[in-house]
Formats: sequence, structure tokens, C-alpha cells
Amino acid sequence: MSLEHLASSRFAKWRSLKLFSRFKGKKKKKGLIFGLIVLLGCAGALAYTALPLQGKVLAVHPAEFTKGFTEEAQVQALNESPIYSSMDGKIQALHVQNGDRVTKGQVLAELDTQDLNHQLEVLKAQLTSVEGQSQQAYRTPQEAAIQQQNLLIEQAEKDSEAQDQALARSKALFDAGSISQVEYEDAQRQADKAKSNLEQQKLALQLLYEQLTPAPGTALYFSGQKDALNTQISQLEDKIQKAEITAPQDGIIKDLTLKEGMAAPNGQLLLTVVQNQGYRLESYVLASDALDLKTGSPVKILQATSAGDKSLSGKIESIAPSAVERVSPLGLKENRVKITILLDTNAPVVLGSNMDVQFTTYQESNRLIVPKTALFPYQNGQALWIVRNGKAALQPVTKGIENNQDCIIEKGLQDGDQVLLDTSLKGLKEGKRIKAAQ
Repeated sequence: MSLEHLASSRFAKWRSLKLFSRFKGKKKKKGLIFGLIVLLGCAGALAYTALPLQGKVLAVHPAEFTKGFTEEAQVQALNESPIYSSMDGKIQALHVQNGDRVTKGQVLAELDTQDLNHQLEVLKAQLTSVEGQSQQAYRTPQEAAIQQQNLLIEQAEKDSEAQDQALARSKALFDAGSISQVEYEDAQRQADKAKSNLEQQKLALQLLYEQLTPAPGTALYFSGQKDALNTQISQLEDKIQKAEITAPQDGIIKDLTLKEGMAAPNGQLLLTVVQNQGYRLESYVLASDALDLKTGSPVKILQATSAGDKSLSGKIESIAPSAVERVSPLGLKENRVKITILLDTNAPVVLGSNMDVQFTTYQESNRLIVPKTALFPYQNGQALWIVRNGKAALQPVTKGIENNQDCIIEKGLQDGDQVLLDTSLKGLKEGKRIKAAQ
């Protein structure tokens, strides 16, 4: 081997050893870097697992538990007087509009009395005629008297039939609760008077045929005629007087839908006078819920305003004895019971507006209560996460009555226990450190 070749071979070996040394140094350096990264990752993971979890914590103390439901109610005046037409007629004059303030005795409207005035004049003329005839003596009934008596009977029959129809309408209104018993009894008296008058007219006609000579019966006959005519005159004058409709109390006009010239049948609602002080609410609750309500029980009322819901108070005034069928906003037919509520405020509210009423069906004091969302199934029962000494602990409990949000805990909790409300925290387990979220 030549000297030159030997030198070249040694240089190649030296070069290879140097490159291998460099490669081995780089590999060792990469290993150190990778090991450092793994070590830092493990340290970070350990540090993360050592950090406390943040969650909402509730300190449980004895409190009042309530259960109930909320229904919508409509605002009505505490004192309102509906006014109905007392006869068939039409509106001759209308002096008020909805929203007008009126005083007691103020004339509100007038019904047309032209026909009534005409009938009144006829009856007065008949009375004058009877008084003239009573001054005459005769042996046999005169034909004119018989004709006149038949006319009186026809008039009495018409009056009796009209009063019977008015009584039937009044009974329907009374059964519906639209008129008072006094108004219904007045309609009964008017009908009885009309029937009595008809019988008197028939008896008077019978007396005409029975009279043969001027006798004391003649005076009785004419007396009956006068009484019958005076009764009819009194009835017409009463109708004419009632045709002028006046305000029964100070208040505000509402429910007025008629206009001048429109017909107003007997018994039709003309308008309502309401006092703008003192209010009641009417609500319809499910028949099953009504069983848990009692008169006099307090309720909470929420009134919607531009600044948010305003809380008011009230109490149940009355509970209807029977349910009625009503259609829900979803179109379902439901049996509901009418509940009347007295509103404990004289502050202005809008008549006819709606408010939410919170009814209480069950109430119990000094109970430990937690949100239902904090409970979860555990070993065929229920459990809570509680925080003891800053660490999470699993606590089996026995729950009691619940409402839409909360639940009574019968067993498993004590006064002052810290209940973790966030049950779905990642990494939550027993012994895990917990920090209450701000």
C-alpha cells in the first residue's frame, strides 16, 4: 500500500468517527429535550389536577317551603252597577260615552216613550169615561159599556202577555246572575198585577151582564173599572219614568255599545257604572287545583309594567261551587272553577287587563330546601354533592315534597351544609378540592 493511499484511508476513518460522534450528540440532545417536555407535561397535569374546581355552592338553612301554581286573572271593579233596559224601545238620547265620569242621579240616556205616552192618554180618557158612566143609573148593561169592557179586556190581555214575556226574560237574566233578586221580584209583581187586572176586567164584564137593576153592585163595578185603569196608568207612568236612565252611583261609564236610534230590547245591558276605587280579580283554575284552595287564603299577584313585574297582594274572596267548561289558549276544553280575588291596593290599575296570580296550595316552615337540579340518582335513591373542609363529598339524601324548582330534604342534610349546585363539573369526584364561584 502506498503512503498516499494509507493517509487517505486514515482520513476517511477519522471523518466517519467525527460524523458518528456528531450524530450521537444530536440524538442525545433530542432525547433530553423530549424527556424535558414529558416531565413538564406531567408536572402540568399534576398541577392541574391539584387545582380546585370552581362551582356554585349553596349554604342550606331552614326556610319556608311553598308549592302552588300560577294562573291568569282579569281585573274588575270592586263595585259596579250594570244598567239594563226595562222595556222594549229605542235610544232617543245618549248623554255619555265610555270613560266619562258621572255622579249619582245624573241622566245618562233616555228611551223613546212616544208609544207609552199615547197609551197613557188613552187610559186616562177611559178613566174619565168610566167616571162619567158611574154617575148614571141604568137597569140593563148598555152596548157601549160592553164594547168598552171588551176593549179593556183585550188591553189587559196584551198587558198580561207582555208582562209574562218580561218576567221570562228577567228570570233568564236572574239565573245567569245578571240582575239582582230585587229586580227579578219586581218583574214578578208586575206580571201578577197584570194578571190581576185581566181577571178584574173579566169580572167587570160578567157584572155588566149580571146587573139588571141599579144596585150596590153598580158602584162596585165602576170602582173596579177605576181601579183597573188606575193600575194600568200607574204601570205606564212607572215605565215612562224608568225610560230616563240615571246613574245609581258616582263612577265611570263602561260597556256602552249602543248609539242613539238603536233598539234596546227589554233586559238588554245598556251600560255599566263602575267605581274607580277598589278592585277584584277573576281567575279560572283547573278543577283539580281548586280543591286545594280556601277562601281567605293570601295570593301573590304580578302586574306587568314598563319597568318590569310589580308584586301585589290579595286574598281569595270566593270559590265557585261548580266548574264550567272553558277553552284553553291551545284550544283544549277544560273544566275550570271561577275564583274571585280581592286586590289589596287602591293604586290605579287598568280595568279589563290581565295579571298573573300565584296560588299557594301547600306551605311548610323550617325545612331544609335545595334546588331539584342539585339532586341526582344514586344507589336506588338520591344524592347531593356537598363541600366539607373545602373538598367534594357524596351525600345520599331522602327527598320529600317538591315544587317546580325546589325540594324538601327529609334526611341527609344538616343546617349549614354546603351544597354544590354544579353537579356536572369536569373532574368532579370525592375528595376533589372545591372553590366557591364568585
